[in-house]
Amino acid sequence: MRVTKSAMATALVACAGAAIAQPTIDGIFDPGTEGGFYSDVIWVQNNATGFGDNSAGLFEGGVFGDPEVVDTGIEIRIPLASLGLTGNETIRLAGWVNSGDRTFKSNQIIGDLIVDTDNLGGATDFTAAPFDTTTQHISVDLSGIAVSTPAVDGTLDGGVAGTDYSNAFLQGNYTGFGNETDGTEDGSGPNGGGSEIDGIYMAKDATNLYIFMAGNLENNGNAFDLYIDTGAGGSGTLGGGSGVGGFIIDGQTGTVFDAGFDADYLVSVDAWDDDADGVTPNVPRAFFGSISGAIDDMGSLAGYGAANAGALSGGMSMGVDNSNIAGVLGSQASPTPVSPDANWAYGSELNNCRVFIDVPNNRLYVFLGGNMQNNWNKLNLFFDVAPGGQNVLLDNNVDISFNNLNGMAGITFDAGFEPDYWLNTNNGVGGDDLLNFTDCATLRTNGANIDPFFGVITDYGSYFGGEVVATPVMDFSGPLVDIQDGTFGSLFSNYAPRLLEVDPLNPLAGLVQISIDNSNVAGVTDTTANAAAAAAVNTGIEISIDLDELGWDGSQDILMAGWIANDSFSFISNQVIGGIPDGSDNVGPRDADDDGINDLDWGTIAGDQFLNLSNPVVGNPCPADLAGNPDGTPDGLLNFFDVSAYLTLFGAGDMAADLAGNPDGTPDGLLNFFDVSAYLTLFGMGCP
Repeated sequence: MRVTKSAMATALVACAGAAIAQPTIDGIFDPGTEGGFYSDVIWVQNNATGFGDNSAGLFEGGVFGDPEVVDTGIEIRIPLASLGLTGNETIRLAGWVNSGDRTFKSNQIIGDLIVDTDNLGGATDFTAAPFDTTTQHISVDLSGIAVSTPAVDGTLDGGVAGTDYSNAFLQGNYTGFGNETDGTEDGSGPNGGGSEIDGIYMAKDATNLYIFMAGNLENNGNAFDLYIDTGAGGSGTLGGGSGVGGFIIDGQTGTVFDAGFDADYLVSVDAWDDDADGVTPNVPRAFFGSISGAIDDMGSLAGYGAANAGALSGGMSMGVDNSNIAGVLGSQASPTPVSPDANWAYGSELNNCRVFIDVPNNRLYVFLGGNMQNNWNKLNLFFDVAPGGQNVLLDNNVDISFNNLNGMAGITFDAGFEPDYWLNTNNGVGGDDLLNFTDCATLRTNGANIDPFFGVITDYGSYFGGEVVATPVMDFSGPLVDIQDGTFGSLFSNYAPRLLEVDPLNPLAGLVQISIDNSNVAGVTDTTANAAAAAAVNTGIEISIDLDELGWDGSQDILMAGWIANDSFSFISNQVIGGIPDGSDNVGPRDADDDGINDLDWGTIAGDQFLNLSNPVVGNPCPADLAGNPDGTPDGLLNFFDVSAYLTLFGAGDMAADLAGNPDGTPDGLLNFFDVSAYLTLFGMGCP
């Protein structure tokens, strides 16, 4: 561990005793009021974000449910030969939930209907507005789907994350045909049933094709109509039908499929009273046939659920389980904001970093320009502030973030970085509320503190957060604090953890403060990383931490590492503090070989994946240095190779060459004389 006297800290200590104003923790760097506190940008992102770009004008319509968790519904087995297939073709599927007489189409469509689209009704032209901007079918390469022989019983074998089926589609719209809430297999509970298509899953074996519709189908006669384009000709417009099931096509006569979709076969499932007495509960029934031929009644099941699943005619079989109560909502979603919005982002990125070490007031301030998508992506930050720490994360730290801190055990940092403190911050949606949370923990050299006499833990896993409107600043102000009485295996608190462990009976509020402003729609995109644009981002994540809480020894340089990961902490983006090599994709799983042991080692990735907050190297000391080494990387010299590299970028239309154009000298999204002039100015400045 390198321990040096901080030049910045030395200068600030000289000012001790003269308390000064402090930045406002609001996720905004205001040059006018905070430019005298924060440093210049000390680091700029060099990679386009692999976790989504929050650009202006984005809108998703709202949170419409959790279709990805549904594992019950309609399951059908069809012989491949009945479809004229071998199992290696690419086929297309279109379909919807329909009324019993097939004359009124719901908004539960296979495809990407615009969020919050209401029921469609009668015959629909999917090539005309507003459907001409969306695709109302899916394509499935049968050679790439799961190979298995699942039990056809209305339950998804292997679950939604299993290997028995491959997911081909997830629903993106609320259901206008009722929302099942009773959880009964036949969907006929006292509160009524509902119909929805939450997902389509597919599998095959040597003989059969298996299609699973995750969701439910109200047993009032509502139908699930599935049209299959095998590439054998077919029809792009529904005409009249023939056979016992001809009424299915007749009810939607005139429906025009997407361009390029020509239906060859129809599979339809509904419910009917097989005793025709109007009293006996309806039972599942299936139809199948060629669009150009007869649509046949393939038979009925005795009822719903696995116990009633079974064979139909023609080698088909079916199982229907309507017990799903999850999936999409039964009403239009609460609309998400149109970006930019201070509380909402459609992507995650880290653009730049500024720092202010306020010794007189005993605070560290860090500003990270960027944004955090409201999907519970995690921003992990690690601080090395004293000798000792964990160069390799241990598995005996406190239980926090549902024990995901210990779930990161085995991750190795760069040589010279041994963190003593960790926090993660994130935001997402819970119910109808927009929420944000931050978790903190002390990282000790040997893991969490254990009382040597009683053998119980005394370190805390700390968290704070809630509704964004009510808690715009996560300030760890309580009230929760567990008091160890010898029975707690884990201690949790809403106060900051390190100083709380010293005196849990007298907790201090406000030792850690975090705020997120998601307004940024500039910076890096999902295809380009422009240094000037990234450096100019002035909204993002702002953090203030008491230096004693952090554990700073008063002399060592304060180092910080961090990255954005997915909601389970297990998949790391390319938005890494300190940077990874230019043009890198996401780092990927922390456990790359999936053996249950994290093998991510930052030391194997070029460069330092941490920043020195005390003595930073500010910016690129030689921004005109673009090439020179044999591998095309900068060599610390300015010569013909650098000019040639810039002109190559310019000639290719690469926006990395966009250096100027706006009145304030910032990039304007155009490549012209101003950019060339700006580069030549940088070149003329030379390298230090």
